[in-house]
Amino acid sequence: MPALRGRHGGAGRSSRMSRQALAWVVAVLLLGVSGWWLAENTEWVEDRTPRGARGEALTNPVYAAEQLLRQLGMQVEHRESLDSLPPPGARLVLLSADWQLVPGRLDSLKRWVEQGGHLVLPHGVEDDDDDALADWLPIIDLPSGKPMPKEAPVLPGMAASAPTPQSHAHTELISTPPLWGSTQRLITCDNAQMARALHLRQGETARWTAARGQDVRAMRVAVGQGSVTRLSHLPSIFFNTPALRCDTPLLLAAAVQAEPGATAWVYLQEKREALMPWLWQQAWVVIVLGLLTLALSLWRAAVRFGPLQATPPRLRRSVAEQVTGLGAWLQRGGTEALLAAQQRALDETAARHLPRYRGQPVPERARLIADATGLPVHDLAAAMTARYSTRAELAHRLQLLETARRRLS
Repeated sequence: MPALRGRHGGAGRSSRMSRQALAWVVAVLLLGVSGWWLAENTEWVEDRTPRGARGEALTNPVYAAEQLLRQLGMQVEHRESLDSLPPPGARLVLLSADWQLVPGRLDSLKRWVEQGGHLVLPHGVEDDDDDALADWLPIIDLPSGKPMPKEAPVLPGMAASAPTPQSHAHTELISTPPLWGSTQRLITCDNAQMARALHLRQGETARWTAARGQDVRAMRVAVGQGSVTRLSHLPSIFFNTPALRCDTPLLLAAAVQAEPGATAWVYLQEKREALMPWLWQQAWVVIVLGLLTLALSLWRAAVRFGPLQATPPRLRRSVAEQVTGLGAWLQRGGTEALLAAQQRALDETAARHLPRYRGQPVPERARLIADATGLPVHDLAAAMTARYSTRAELAHRLQLLETARRRLS
């Protein structure tokens, strides 16, 4: 019996091991079939998702260009005011026409260039109505395709024929002389380029150009001990997205004359402190004194709880005294004044209520009043023109004039 039980226990273990092996085989087959199905029905590709700007790149539109120049070993400073200019030998990139807002900067900029400064000017940083830079810059900025001025000769190395057709998305520029090493061709994106062409004035020589056929899109000339580099591109070529497209980094580095250890200032726009904080910092004493003076003036003019002096007693005449005095005055010869006052009161009332009353003769005025009030026109005309009345006539005329005035009112 014990031997029989041992044989049955070994058979059970063998059966369980066979089932486990079968399960592993099935699992491996399922994994293999799944892998084959995925390989046949799916395609693995690399997808690049752009990541939004962070940190300083959110507020600085030329952050990418500044970082590019820093990677080339330059010392780059972002400037929002040109109260002072860079040291001699530095680069100044003007990206806004705000630099002309303060008088005298043009002369300071010219002296700085002549003393060894290097100026970079994209298109649009000067006032089109009054280009003050044209008086001393030897570069003429014209629309592409416009006939070249007689005093602007064709530069050496430029083709005399029309520019070759380019693709819509890119433009090929030829650098003269070549850039670093043997780099001569630059591919720029049209969305960052203006249809402008640069020309030299007569007698001038260009140190460096980047041209597309006859159209020069970038040019550098010597001015005194320094230089001026002008671009036919808009200032937006230095902004974050356009600055990294195509061969624009090479063009920007060539325009700024990038080299290790050099200093570059990037001027984007004029930014000043708000008026009220600036006034408080510069003249807070005057502001405090002015506010105190205003408060004192308001306090002196304000209504007080009591009068400045005692109210004098009211001296009034009785009604009887007033009637007696008026009667005595009329008896002494005041009838003419009383009649004139009543006539004047009627005339003012009629002028306010009757159209076309003013400017009419007295008979016409009397007719207008009679039509409006229903009173006799002849009696009104007599009362309105009378200068003297007897005592018997005075009462009737005064009553007639007052009745007409009240009916008009």
